[in-house]
Amino acid sequence: LYSIGAIIAVIGVCVLIVQHWQEIGFFGRMLVTIGISLATYIAALLFRDPENRTLSQVLFTISAGLAPAGAYILLDQASIKFDWSAQIGTALSLFVIYGVALFVNRLSILFLIAVAYATWAYYAVVMKLFSGNILYLIDYVQWSSIFLGVSYIFIAYGYQTLWQSRDKKDANEKEAVKNVLYGVGTLAILGSAITMGGIFDLVIIALIFAAFYGSVYLKNHAMLLFGALFLTGHIVKLTSKYFVDSIGWPVVLIIVGFLIIGVGYATFYIN
Repeated sequence: LYSIGAIIAVIGVCVLIVQHWQEIGFFGRMLVTIGISLATYIAALLFRDPENRTLSQVLFTISAGLAPAGAYILLDQASIKFDWSAQIGTALSLFVIYGVALFVNRLSILFLIAVAYATWAYYAVVMKLFSGNILYLIDYVQWSSIFLGVSYIFIAYGYQTLWQSRDKKDANEKEAVKNVLYGVGTLAILGSAITMGGIFDLVIIALIFAAFYGSVYLKNHAMLLFGALFLTGHIVKLTSKYFVDSIGWPVVLIIVGFLIIGVGYATFYIN
């Protein structure tokens, strides 16, 4: 019910702003964005009792969801273009704000929020540095995503190692955060590598099996799942790219089908 209420509240704010952008004026827009964001931020800080843990995390989520919109409205009113430089400043400022809340409340959702804002700042820096070179922009973004994915995996490993908890509920939340970071990190690495083509048609195979090995070493289901999905996708890609003209689609489909069954069995076995 906390989560449903949060979703409805955020949707209500968005609809209000879109439908009455001109009528509510600058102060109205600030009230329903920065105002609500600040109010829920303060309330979440105050709800520090263990029995209010879930409510506090939901309030922080509402606050973090509305804060970027409020920052955009504030900069727009000040006639400051919301370009990459402004986004870097906004993302880093919000990272610090919610990092302070993380230091005070030590909630799992705040760790994810801080990582999300740091990621926004990271991509804004990448776009500011390389957006002028349109020809190679996609390559820069792909390599930046691979580096980010590797960083996520190291962050997740450190989080798993350093932030251990004896409280069962807190431990389950930290396990969920760890899985999100491992999963998104694996997705960023494999998703970027599989789109590069060329020599990466071979490199991606090594990366996929590294994901399988990592899932065993780290005992992580998310990494195993994405490794299996990308191995399946890469099998389809390679067979359709290199073997359709020589052996035909029906035979390719038969081969791919049995290979995917093999991937499924191997995944089940590893799990």
